[in-house]
This record gives sequence, structure tokens and C-alpha cells, in this order.
Amino acid sequence: MRNSSLLLIPCALLAACSYTAPPIGEQEKLYDFDERVHYYQTKLSSKKYRVEVVEDGYQNFQRQSVFILRHANNLCKGRTFTLKVIKGVQEYDRFPTTPRKYEPNLLTEVTCD
Repeated sequence: MRNSSLLLIPCALLAACSYTAPPIGEQEKLYDFDERVHYYQTKLSSKKYRVEVVEDGYQNFQRQSVFILRHANNLCKGRTFTLKVIKGVQEYDRFPTTPRKYEPNLLTEVTCD
């Protein structure tokens, strides 16, 4: 009886940690711990994704840009991909002379070739 109880514990832990991807067209909110980036991802088809990186200030734009390139590569499992930027590209001035306006989230579409 005791051996069967010990076997059930790891199975229960594995079941609790399982992840089910949302259906096509449903947006999910995610966080990348390495780059410290919040983003939304929507699978549009088997080879196409919409990824929206949440704007986190002018200082973090470089990290967000690097994240989207790495994430696109991961989504396409290292294969060739096309990255289409829809909106959210920020100007880069080291010392701006005017106040920076509000920038939208970095919205992209990733298509795996």
C-alpha cells in the first residue's frame, strides 16, 4: 500500500505542472524571466503568431527588441522566419531635446517559413 502512495505523489505533481496551449486565435499573457518582458501571444495558425511586447519604458526598448528576435526564433524552432512590425517602433535619441511621447506596445507578426 505504501509503494502505491509513493507512486501517486510524482504523478500528481506532474499533472499539476502540465501546460495546455490555448486554441488558435486565443490570446495568452506571458512573461519572459530572462529578458524580464511581459507579452501577449496569439497563435493565428500553425505557422503564424501575433506577439505584443508590453511597453516598459524607453530605457528597456533595446531589451524588448532583442526579446522579440529570440522569441521568434524559438517559436519557429530555429527555422527561417519573417518578422513584421505592425506598430511600436521607438525613436532612439541618446539625449532627446523634447519630452518623449507615449509609445504603444511593440506589436509584431511572426511567420515561420
